[in-house]
Amino acid sequence: MAGALSPQIRILPGGEHRLLTEIGRVDPSSLASYREHGGYAALERAVTKLAPSEVIAEIEAAGLRGRGGSGFPTATKWRAARDAAGDRKIVIANVMSADPTDLGDRALAEGNPHLIVEGLLIAAYAVGASEAIIAVRRDWTDAIDRLQTAAREATDAHLAGYLVLGTDTSIALSVWEGSGAYVAGEESALVNALSGDRGMPAIRPPYPAARGLHDAPTVVQNAETLAHVAWILAHSAEAFASVGSEASRGTKLVTMMGRVAQPGLIEVPLGTPLIDLLAMAGGGTGTTKALFIGGPGGGALDAGSLNTTYDYESLEAAGAIVGSGSVLVTDSETCMVDTARFFLNYSASEACGKAIPCRIGTKRLVEALDRILAATPRPNDFSLLRELSAKMSDTALCKLERLAPGPMLTTLERFPEEYRAHAERGVCLAGACRVSEVPPLLEPLSGLSSATDADHR
Repeated sequence: MAGALSPQIRILPGGEHRLLTEIGRVDPSSLASYREHGGYAALERAVTKLAPSEVIAEIEAAGLRGRGGSGFPTATKWRAARDAAGDRKIVIANVMSADPTDLGDRALAEGNPHLIVEGLLIAAYAVGASEAIIAVRRDWTDAIDRLQTAAREATDAHLAGYLVLGTDTSIALSVWEGSGAYVAGEESALVNALSGDRGMPAIRPPYPAARGLHDAPTVVQNAETLAHVAWILAHSAEAFASVGSEASRGTKLVTMMGRVAQPGLIEVPLGTPLIDLLAMAGGGTGTTKALFIGGPGGGALDAGSLNTTYDYESLEAAGAIVGSGSVLVTDSETCMVDTARFFLNYSASEACGKAIPCRIGTKRLVEALDRILAATPRPNDFSLLRELSAKMSDTALCKLERLAPGPMLTTLERFPEEYRAHAERGVCLAGACRVSEVPPLLEPLSGLSSATDADHR
């Protein structure tokens, strides 16, 4: 099949609007197929009919926000790089997908790579960049092959390279393969990796848009954002802005997984209620208990919060984030303490090591959870969970560190009885954990009540 994806990627029927997931109509290995479906008309319009400032204005009018997790206004980043001093400017497509459970960027790279390339070239033109780099995970071999083919085809057709489409714009296009480290999702860490240094986040400011790769102004956007750029320039800012909520325009690729009948990738307008996302995945396979939203740095919303809308502001207000675009559905047989420990341990194992609060703090949090799960907590463990998390957030070098305690803090707030049962009685209320018998606690858990009850009134 022309649009076949890796076996683990399944595109599910989404909502009313599907801007990016018409995968299967286009042969991902063929430039001709992409152009038959209107491909590169957006790039041609941009470089032959619009000034760079007009392209940026159109992206601003569309209300496009970065789909990599932060939701930062795309046009603001582009304008900063455009206005920055320097003859050399660079744009980077971040296809590293920091959260390995997020399928969106990979599905685009494998199913419609020219859509990413076109959006990247438009971004380069708008910013005034002469270099465009696609950074992709080394272990995504199908994605690498298709992106390399797309880059070569685009260059051979003068859609990239020297004198794009016969204009005076030249954009060198290349594909770079990097290790799939979680921290690579942070833009300054990716810039450092591309520079040949260790992929660690940098203290900001300056931001990459002012001084990034090779000290040149650099724009880093994830693949989904760039795919939307190509769509907007092809269909209009008004058409894009008509989809989604007031503050969160357009659609989002969401990976549904866990206790659902049909795990896979859906595309939904931002502002869609969580209960509708669950229905699009075939509903829960059991009694839905919680949704872990946003990946390792996200948060858990209980079943009573299913009317919350899936957009940046609503999720953040509820204690979660859009983040990577993943939604893990759990049921009554899922232990919230153990699941929080899984996410936190992942963040600890993926910590780059640059910031001491992250490198050491995440490990101490995991150790405290291990003691709670084993019914051998120290008297101050519950206080430690909250106080150390706050200090990590206050001193964080990057957003990945600041958000790491999220799954643990939100489950501690919403499911305190599960923590209490594990710690005090060695009982898993979900019946999912095996807890060996331990002697009775000799000291009262002085921090337990303040950490689970009083602080959340």
